[in-house]
Order: sequence, then C-alpha cells, then structure tokens
Amino acid sequence: MQEQAMVTDALNSINNGIKALSEMIVQTDNQELRQTLQQMRNQAETCQYEIYTIAKSKNYYQPARQVSQQEIDSLKSTLSSITSQ
Repeated sequence: MQEQAMVTDALNSINNGIKALSEMIVQTDNQELRQTLQQMRNQAETCQYEIYTIAKSKNYYQPARQVSQQEIDSLKSTLSSITSQ
C-alpha cells in the first residue's frame, strides 16, 4: 500500500472513531464513562490533527476552501435560531 493511501485510510478510520465516540458520549448517563469517552475523543482528535497536518504538508489532502466571516456569521445565526426553538 502506498503512503498516501495509508495516510488517507488512517484519517478515515480516526474520523469514524471520533464520530462513534461522540455518539456514545451523548447517549451515556454514567458520568465516569462519559468523561472517559470524552478523553478518548480528545486524544483521537489530537491524533487526527497530527495526521491531517502530515497529509496536508505532503499534498495528500486538500482542505475545504476558506469561508468568509459573513458565511460564518450567517451559519451561526441559522444554528442559533434552530437551537432556540
């Protein structure tokens, strides 16, 4: 397997793991388990960012385009109106 494919596979696996951990966190009532899962998710996010940085530096990954402050503000406003309902 080529390096680029391995890096991409690693990113996909970690991303899926982060999603799974996030789903478990919101569904658990046990505070100790919740904290443990949050720590695991935080560690996975750190690892994901390190691999992402490597992938980006080697041009294996092209990030999404940068958005304007206006687009960010618009999204925040939309999300605020949805969550306040």
